[in-house]
Amino acid sequence: MVEHTRVLVIGGGVMGVSLLYHLAKLGWHDVTLVEKNDLTHGSTWHAAGLCTHFAHNPTIMEMRATSIRLYRSELEAETGQPTGFCGTGALRVTREPDRIAEFRHVQGIARFMGYDLHIITPDELGQLHPLANTGDGLVGAIYEPDDGNVDPSQATLAMAAAARARGARILRNNPVIGIEKTRGGEWRVQCRTGEIVAEHIVNAAGTWCREIGEMIGLDLPVVPMLHQYLVTEDVAEVAALEKRLPIIRDPEESWYCRQERDGLICGPYEKEAKPWSVDGVPPSFGADLLPPDLDAVIDIVDCAMNRVPALAEAGIKTIVNGPITFTPDGNPLIGPAFQEERAWVLTGSSMGVMEGGGAGRYLAEWIIGGEPPMDPIAVDSRRFGGYADRDYRVAKARESFALQFGIHYPYEERSAGRPCTKSGIHAPLAAAGAVFGAVYGWERPNWFATPDSGSQAMDSFARTNWFPAVAQECRAVDQDVALADLSAFAKFEVSGADAEAFMATLGANKPPVEAGRVALVHVLSRSGGVLSEFSVTRLSGDRYYLVSAAAAARRDLGLLRARAGGHRVHIRAVTAER
Repeated sequence: MVEHTRVLVIGGGVMGVSLLYHLAKLGWHDVTLVEKNDLTHGSTWHAAGLCTHFAHNPTIMEMRATSIRLYRSELEAETGQPTGFCGTGALRVTREPDRIAEFRHVQGIARFMGYDLHIITPDELGQLHPLANTGDGLVGAIYEPDDGNVDPSQATLAMAAAARARGARILRNNPVIGIEKTRGGEWRVQCRTGEIVAEHIVNAAGTWCREIGEMIGLDLPVVPMLHQYLVTEDVAEVAALEKRLPIIRDPEESWYCRQERDGLICGPYEKEAKPWSVDGVPPSFGADLLPPDLDAVIDIVDCAMNRVPALAEAGIKTIVNGPITFTPDGNPLIGPAFQEERAWVLTGSSMGVMEGGGAGRYLAEWIIGGEPPMDPIAVDSRRFGGYADRDYRVAKARESFALQFGIHYPYEERSAGRPCTKSGIHAPLAAAGAVFGAVYGWERPNWFATPDSGSQAMDSFARTNWFPAVAQECRAVDQDVALADLSAFAKFEVSGADAEAFMATLGANKPPVEAGRVALVHVLSRSGGVLSEFSVTRLSGDRYYLVSAAAAARRDLGLLRARAGGHRVHIRAVTAER
C-alpha cells in the first residue's frame, strides 16, 4: 500500500518532532514523521537538557528563546503534559577581561532581541549561587534569568502529542530503506512498512543524517562527536537548599554544572575531542551509550570541583557518554537541500534540545511561507561547499567541539582544515604581506601587513593591530588606485534567448542595458526582504556575468535556478573558471 503525505519528516528526535508539531500548528495537518527506532532515540534522550539564550547570532538566539518559551509554558498549556522545564536561570563566570567584553557583546544582541541579560560581580554571583566559590581570580559573570533545563524526552513527547492532536502522523520503528525522486517531482520513500510518497521530505535524522543525506543525494558536513557528563548521587548541601541552583558554566575551564534533583550534573568539554563513527553509524545503534572515559575529562572535572566544592563531596552515580553532532562551525544545518527541490535539512545541531523547539518553528515557517523568517546566514544548510570533505569536516568538528566555550571574537579566523583552496596568485599575495582569512574554503587576503602591524591578526573586541593597515588600504582606494583578487567570490553566467527578460525580473534594480555596463541587483523575497545581492555585468545581448558573496555560492545558484522557471536561460556556476 502506498501512502501520501504533504511533508515527510525523517527522524524522531527533538528537532524532527518540533518541525512536525509546528507544521501542524501552522495549518499543514497532512504531515508524517518516520523514526527508525523510537522517539528521542539517538542524541535527544541522553542530552543534559540545558536551555539558554546565550548566542552570538540573533537568529540562533531567537531559536533558543523560542525553545525556552515552548518548554516553559506553551506546550504544557496546550497538551497538559509536563516538559520537566526548570527555570533556574544560568551563569557564566570568567577570570578574563576579554570574556567580559564578549559577555557585553552578547548582552547587546540580547537587548536588541528583547531579552534581559546581566553582567554581575563575583559578590552578586555568590548571592545567586550559594555553593559557588567566588574567589580564585573571578572578575565577573553574565546572568541569564530566564534560562533553565528541560527533560528532553518529556518535551519531545509533549510536542508529539500536540502534533498528533492536530492530525499529524508518527510512524515509529519504521526505518527508511531508500529514497528516489518521481518524474512529477515528488519523493518516493521506501520504509520498512511500505512506501510513502511525499511532496516535501525533511532530513531531521540527527546522528544518522549523513546516511539519509546520501539517499537524497547530499554530502552533509556533519560528524558525531562523543560528549560525557557526570551525574552525582545526592549531595547534602544541595538537598538543604530552599530553591534550585542556577546552571553555572566556566568557559575558560570548559565545563557546565547544574542541579539534578538533590544531586548535580557536571559536563566537561575536553580539548582533545573524539569523533565517532565518522564513516557510518551502526544501524542497530539507538538508545545506546558508549563506555565512560573518565580519564579524558578528570582534569576538567577537578576544575569544576574547585569552583563548586560540593561536587567534590559527591559520589558518582553514572557517567553518560554519547554522540552529538557537530558541523564545521558548530551551528545547525537548516533550510533547503542543495540542488534538490522540495527537500529540506534540519540537523547537525550540537545543541539539539536547546535549539530544537525554535528550529522546528523556524523551518516550518520557511517551508510554508517560502522564505526564511529571519536572516538564515548562520544556519543555512547550503553554507558549505564541496570543499568540506571528510578530512575537513572531521578537523573542523574537532576544533568546534574543543572551542565550544572559546571566546568568539569579531572577525576571528580559525586554523583547522586550512588551506583548502588557493587562488592562482596566492603566492605573490603572500609575498606582498597578505594576512589570509578563510571563506567558503578559499584562502583570501583580509589585509596586508605593514612594518608596524605585525603579520598575524590579534583578536580583540577593541580596535586591533590591523586597523591602521586597513585604514591605509582604504585611503589608497579613495585617493589612488587598488587591485583586488576576486577569485573567492561566487560567480555565475546567465545566457540564452530569455536572458534579458529573466534578468529584468530578478531583482529590485534594472540590469545593465548596454554590453560592458555593470549594475547592482538585489533579489527580493516575497515580503520584500533581501535574499541576495549580485553585481551584474552585461557581456553581450544574451549573456550576463553575476558576482555574489563567496559563502553564498550554493544558495545563489539554487536561487537563480528557482527564479529561472519558465525562461529559456542557461545558468552556470563559473567560480572555478574565473
